[in-house]
Amino acid sequence: MRGRVLVVDDEPSIRFGIRHFLEAQGLAVLEAEGCRQARTLFRQDRPDVVLLDYRLPDGTAFDLLPELRAVDPSIPVLVLTAHVSLDTAIQAIKLGAEHFLPKPVEMPALLLLVDRLLEAHKARRRQQAQVANGPGDLEPFLGESRAIRRLEATARRVLDSDSPVLLQGETGTGKGVLATWLHLNGPRTGGPLVQLNCAGLSPQFLETELFGHERGAFTGAVSRKQGLLEVAHRGTVFLDEVGDMDLQVQPKLLKVLEEKRFRRLGEVEDRVVDVRLIAATHQDLSEAVRAQLFRGDLYFRISTLPLRIPALRERPEDIPVIARTLLAGLSRELGRPGLELSSGVDAALRSYSWPGNIRELRNVLERAVLLSSSATLRPADLHFNPVIAQVLSPSPSGPGVPASEGSELDLTLREVERRHIARVLAAEGGHVERAAKRLGIPRSSLYQKLKTLGLSSKV
Repeated sequence: MRGRVLVVDDEPSIRFGIRHFLEAQGLAVLEAEGCRQARTLFRQDRPDVVLLDYRLPDGTAFDLLPELRAVDPSIPVLVLTAHVSLDTAIQAIKLGAEHFLPKPVEMPALLLLVDRLLEAHKARRRQQAQVANGPGDLEPFLGESRAIRRLEATARRVLDSDSPVLLQGETGTGKGVLATWLHLNGPRTGGPLVQLNCAGLSPQFLETELFGHERGAFTGAVSRKQGLLEVAHRGTVFLDEVGDMDLQVQPKLLKVLEEKRFRRLGEVEDRVVDVRLIAATHQDLSEAVRAQLFRGDLYFRISTLPLRIPALRERPEDIPVIARTLLAGLSRELGRPGLELSSGVDAALRSYSWPGNIRELRNVLERAVLLSSSATLRPADLHFNPVIAQVLSPSPSGPGVPASEGSELDLTLREVERRHIARVLAAEGGHVERAAKRLGIPRSSLYQKLKTLGLSSKV
């Protein structure tokens, strides 16, 4: 269906005629005979356009318009009436109606207006979602390694599903890029893509971002706010670092996934929303569930379709093609056309451990472009981060262990703690419970330190 139209009219014959015509044009039609029924259908089914008769048995369009606008101001309303007057038309527009059309309605003219309103509605929702859209410039499956080809094959198999997808991978591997690809190539591509990073957000801020709030719901709520779930209606919500979501908010997200219902803060009635969830994390959520830091029921719900994105060090043969693709983009962004990598750069890039993965690779290349005046970048132009490389680069003992001990006299206490935890965790094969026992701290405290220090339990 191209969209949903709610027809509100007390005359069954008029509703039947409009429904029959619009359904033949590929539109789904909902019917209401009065204000009360229209309120219920509007809230529960969230139409894309409303055709509203002026006079109804239990009120008028002027009574209903402000209520519909309060629920969702982005849905356009077209008022129909047999009692045409300039004052009535002006009042309808002031109350939020998009158009005012006299009855009897000519069906071709009605269809033209409905199509325009549908396009305007979609454009408005896309504009609302632009602030949260994920990156879409980079191809998520660059390279020919077995790991990336396996990821692509699995991702294509889950494209047409509406079930939640869980993207797992280290920081900087491109989880946001893959989430965007899944949205743009899936059945919801015509809807908005909305992204929210859950890391570091307080429970109240996270809740109001997701669900919105009513005016006066809490101190500082001076106006009504639409949540990102509403903005993403009939589209996709991408929750990055979902493992950092506060335990107080998790059951409310679970309700959205299971019942497609939620409440704004300060509201007493449920709202209905239709979204597909793509979640991402660098954490081991199964371990977090065992440590009671993440709800088991939510974990099983969001991990229906898990996709693991390999780290860059797991596919070194792909690094040259990724680097050249990133460099081409940087050339356009920085106004330096024709930039190239020398043959010696490939070996330098492949020999580095890339603890920050593709994000770090882009930063290294951008720094090289900015600091070099040459059109061809050479190994001497590459400047890696020695501190991060020492702390996180893989070694024979496992990922996360410093490649060389070096002198720790100049390190901060936080850096020393981070190194020691990484070494112990690697020595225990990534087993958090054994590592916590060896460190002499509770398992929950170790999980908290892993999150605070940006470490992963995976080795």
